[in-house]
Amino acid sequence: MSSCATALIVMATILGPITLVFMAVSFGTDYWLEFDVERSTLNGDDFADKRARYTHTRYRGLFRECYPGNDTTFLDTAEGVVDGYCFNVEYDLPDSRSGVSDDYLVRIHLLRLFLAFYIVALVFFVTAFVFGLILCCWRISRWAYVAGLCAYIAAFSVAAAIAFFHGAEYLERNKLTEEDFYKQWSSTIKQATRRSYGWSYALGWVGMILAAFTATFYSLAGCYITSQRYEDRERLEKDPAQRGGRDFPIAMEPVYAMEDPYLAKGYGTHPVYPAAYPTLGHPRAYPGPYLMAPDNPRYAIGYGDPQRDIWTMREAAS
Repeated sequence: MSSCATALIVMATILGPITLVFMAVSFGTDYWLEFDVERSTLNGDDFADKRARYTHTRYRGLFRECYPGNDTTFLDTAEGVVDGYCFNVEYDLPDSRSGVSDDYLVRIHLLRLFLAFYIVALVFFVTAFVFGLILCCWRISRWAYVAGLCAYIAAFSVAAAIAFFHGAEYLERNKLTEEDFYKQWSSTIKQATRRSYGWSYALGWVGMILAAFTATFYSLAGCYITSQRYEDRERLEKDPAQRGGRDFPIAMEPVYAMEDPYLAKGYGTHPVYPAAYPTLGHPRAYPGPYLMAPDNPRYAIGYGDPQRDIWTMREAAS
């Protein structure tokens, strides 16, 4: 196989674990959105129980919203606290639709799509990496194309997941009028809060870009493997010197060495074709195409080792 194909497979194999780590860490950590609150600018009404969650510095991920500060005494009496300082992100639809806007329901569906597409991305990229390992053992172009396709799907899924995340975030800041969201905050809380994207969000974009590069490397490696195979075949068909200087007919279908029932019973040489079957042996089969030698049917020149992309002369029967 050409050095270009080998180099592309090596680069894709190296990028695979790195990309998978970036995507998994982005998926499992809570630093997608960060809210930094300057509490010294808030007034007494802003610290009421219902607004306490929005007057503290916090960060949010796919599953949790956490409050890392030491002044979060409201967590001692708050409902739904997990791990001592976090709240779960809600993906469930409300039991009652009364008092709930359509935008709120759309936000829930966007968050679900965000989670689902990220899981799909992880599954497809793991599949791509497995096919990439198979490609390292068997240098066949179809494994490269399958690995590239799975990696492309993973990259697209991450991009779609981040797009759904931005859609849900847009609704939270500009459309939702429920009490828990931005439009219902007091003006002082809005001025004191600085929102930014965290490093988990950045890792998601990096994982998407690396997945796209990995898919491209696999696809190009498959193209190199396919082109080299066709070049070897055309050279063998057009130049008789490449096949030993003899103008043998080309057998386009696979040629297999079949076991002779006369020899299988141990009767020795074949009664009709003693030259073709001189001794009792164990026949072997090889995939084609082959160039059959009419004067000696025991031998065939063919694509004997597709994993190594070479033409060899093999014994068709022994």
